[in-house]
Amino acid sequence: MILKSLHAQNFRNLAPEPVHFHPTTNIIVGRNGQGKTNLLEAIYFLATTKSFRTSRVASLFRFDSPTLYVAGGVERDGVERNLSAGLETGETKRRVLMINSERVTLPVYLEALIVFAYSAARLEIIRGEPEERRRFLDRGIASISGGHVQALTRFTRVLRQRNALLAAVAAREASAASLDAWDEEFLAAGSVIQASREAYAEELSRAVGEIVREHRYHVGGLEMRYRPAMADPAAARRDELRARSSLSGPQRDQLEFLIGGRPAAEVLSGGELKTMVLFLKFAKLVLFRRRFDEPPLFLLDDIDAELDLEILQSLLARLPASTQVFATSAKESFLQALEAGPHLRLTVDSGRVTAARSFA
Repeated sequence: MILKSLHAQNFRNLAPEPVHFHPTTNIIVGRNGQGKTNLLEAIYFLATTKSFRTSRVASLFRFDSPTLYVAGGVERDGVERNLSAGLETGETKRRVLMINSERVTLPVYLEALIVFAYSAARLEIIRGEPEERRRFLDRGIASISGGHVQALTRFTRVLRQRNALLAAVAAREASAASLDAWDEEFLAAGSVIQASREAYAEELSRAVGEIVREHRYHVGGLEMRYRPAMADPAAARRDELRARSSLSGPQRDQLEFLIGGRPAAEVLSGGELKTMVLFLKFAKLVLFRRRFDEPPLFLLDDIDAELDLEILQSLLARLPASTQVFATSAKESFLQALEAGPHLRLTVDSGRVTAARSFA
């Protein structure tokens, strides 16, 4: 799959002008604060309707703008399609997703363009809150299983309704017996998600281990431990009524990254954490490639001196030749490995993106 062009309106500081990309390698340069990461974030948003560096969608809007819009031309399996994602704040809070000018559902939209992103902000996968790690698992599963988005949507709906009913029962506005049917639905919807998370975590852990051994990295033994949080709702009903909220379920699952039994975030240095996150991203690529013949897009944001560049170069050399890569760095010396083959250099200045030069 190839992203041929991008057009963003009211997305952070990006200028509302079309940007055209190289089918293989795009090197994005510019001074700090000019919008290099914003460009990659817009690509990620086009594919996922999310940001890879924040969970606050409101921060994506240009200052004082009630709407944002990102569109792109995508070529996949020899077929060109136009994707667009628009958001509106205020009372409406609408999201409009379209493929070839036809409105589509989120699960259908998310299958149109697959993107993986590495960024220093992704260190939160290891050292951040449990919610960030659950999101990490779910995005990986969704990249290889279109049904996972529907499963998450179903569970979220059940969780919201069950929590509302728990509050109503606690306030004596509904009978406790009315929870029985929702308990069954809660277990059924949650077990589907947790089975997918457990299988994916095991497969991803093996893939990471293989990459670490292949590169003889000095930090070994990274363990990924997935702990589902599902209990019998009936047994926990008293506590849940007191809390007026579901106290178990996928929304409370834990994913731990351990080194020698200790939390990896407490053991690894900043550079080691970045390299481990890089391994995790390439492991996700491995799992994707096992299921699909075509490679996804790969975004590399803010390559810096703390990252093991020799390992990065080795990993990039193993990517399929048809992989489209987008990379940013404030230090051009870190991008030299990507300049060996065909590429396009793009310069970002105050949100305006211009093609500096292209090498065939």
